[in-house]
Amino acid sequence: MRFLFLDHILSYEKGKSAVGTKSVTMSEDFLADHFPSFPIMPGVLQVEAISQLASWLIYVTKDFKVRGTIAGIEKVKFKDPVKPGDQLTVEVQIISWDEEGVTFRGETKANGRVKTVLDSGRMNFIEVEKLEDPAEAREHFSILTREKPRGIFSP
Repeated sequence: MRFLFLDHILSYEKGKSAVGTKSVTMSEDFLADHFPSFPIMPGVLQVEAISQLASWLIYVTKDFKVRGTIAGIEKVKFKDPVKPGDQLTVEVQIISWDEEGVTFRGETKANGRVKTVLDSGRMNFIEVEKLEDPAEAREHFSILTREKPRGIFSP
């Protein structure tokens, strides 16, 4: 099973930055246990949303041939809880590139407030076909970016 923590990629600049969104709804499975009387999105899942956006940025930058896998996370600050009904804005910036991967930073925001700050993360490159079907990955990216219409509205 695949857990997706991005609903939409709003914008990206290849090799530099990306912005996406995640709507946190009361139907999220993780809210049942975290915490029953005060449901909040776990910080680790916010870090995962940031990391997923960084991986998609790597994917589009590297011509849809590689993705990123988390190799390390440092200096994370959780500033404010994310609650059901919040729409997270997720932002990532690439700090540096090398032949093995990237160093990146990111943050989440909702309702005009910074929720989580990831000062430094590391992703290593992995070929897309080692993770998933390349055609499915490309289709998923087009859905996230809304590059083409879907469903009954598609040509």
